[in-house]
Formats: sequence, structure tokens, C-alpha cells
Amino acid sequence: MAGSEAPLTPADVDAQESVLASAFAAGDLSPARALYCPDVVYLSPTTRLYGWPARIEGIEATLEFIGLTVAGLGAITYAVDERAVIDAAAAYVKVRFDFDAGGQRLRSTYVVVYRYRQGRIAQQELYYDPSAELEVLGPDREAHDTG
Repeated sequence: MAGSEAPLTPADVDAQESVLASAFAAGDLSPARALYCPDVVYLSPTTRLYGWPARIEGIEATLEFIGLTVAGLGAITYAVDERAVIDAAAAYVKVRFDFDAGGQRLRSTYVVVYRYRQGRIAQQELYYDPSAELEVLGPDREAHDTG
């Protein structure tokens, strides 16, 4: 990730998303810890579904909440659909999050806006409709299929 002196680049975002993809695939979020500022703020509409506050503060609570949302999911594939650097300290990423649950292969598509401080994630904002149905992937669709 870019340091405080260097502007954010697409390669920085790609490296970050690679760490997240590997962590989700392995079912171990600990490698993602280094991506976050200790006082990170996490914002997501999903928090209300679990009775958590709308604003989650701190790395421990953030990783705990992310872990809660993926608990029980199998064969997670986290892939970047598109991404852009917004400015020197912010990025946009559209994610395809495929997983097995309840005997089905499902896909959640959402957008994340990251805001950085000193090269680490200071705020992570997820955008999607939590009441929308997940996409059911048929047997002829691979996890990497975009269409």
C-alpha cells in the first residue's frame, strides 16, 4: 500500500484486494489485519441485520464483524469486478463475492469505498441493498464467470 507520501495507485488497490481474496478463500482474516488502521471505521447496511451499530470502530470489532458475516459460508471467492482510485487517499471497488450456503452457490455483488490514512484503510464503506435477493449461480456457472 502506498505510504503517506505517495498517492494511492491502482496497483496498491489490487495488492490490497489480493490479500482480502486470499484471506476469504482461506477462511482466515488475520492476513487482512495489516491492511487496516487500528482505529478503522467500518460502515455497512449489514450491521443492522446482526444487531450491531451502524458505525463499527476499531480493528478488533471490524474483523470480528466481517468474520461474523462470513461464518458458515463455504468456498468463498472474492473477486474485483472493477476498481478505481478516487483520489490520493480513496478508492472504489466493485466486488463479486461468491460462496456456498444452504446447498447453493450464491453471489453477492457490492461496492466498497475505502478511505486511507498513511497507506492503510481508515474507513471502509459497503454499499448494496441488504434486502435484495442473492444471485443463485447455476451448475453451469463457475465462480469466476462474470456474465
